[in-house]
Amino acid sequence: FLQKDKDGFGCPFLIYDNAPDNLRCVACDICAKECPPKCIYIVREFDKDGKPLKRPAVFDIDFTVCMNCGICEEACPFDAIFMDHEFEIAHSDRQQHLLYNKEALLKSNEHFHKIRPTDAEVIDKRLREAAEKKKAAEAAAAAAKAAQAKAQQPLKPPQI
Repeated sequence: FLQKDKDGFGCPFLIYDNAPDNLRCVACDICAKECPPKCIYIVREFDKDGKPLKRPAVFDIDFTVCMNCGICEEACPFDAIFMDHEFEIAHSDRQQHLLYNKEALLKSNEHFHKIRPTDAEVIDKRLREAAEKKKAAEAAAAAAKAAQAKAQQPLKPPQI
């Protein structure tokens, strides 16, 4: 479990790495299912052939219903949603301006490092290690495949 850098919760936000289209969220829907007031709405994105992609086409949070409890953060296995330290989101038109879509919820990993540096560093280290492990496994699989293909090649007769 993460050690919270600061006490208190603000509003949830979605983290992206490097660019907004590199969202950590894979649209697994766990946060929406665990949310007590059911204020999170997620629709998975699909490619042109109908194959599901690992990213949300729609990710909305209705802040007129959100309790700011942080359960979405605790439930997310992909470290994609966290509670911000921004508390003031009041607006005179609450029905329109308190329904946040994916673009309004996005904040960079750099923002996360500013508000919760200890948690951000732990997560970044874990993500780096997982990426390195995946890259090593892919390299080992490619080497094994190449060795198997070489072993299956017929022997050439010696040339005289």
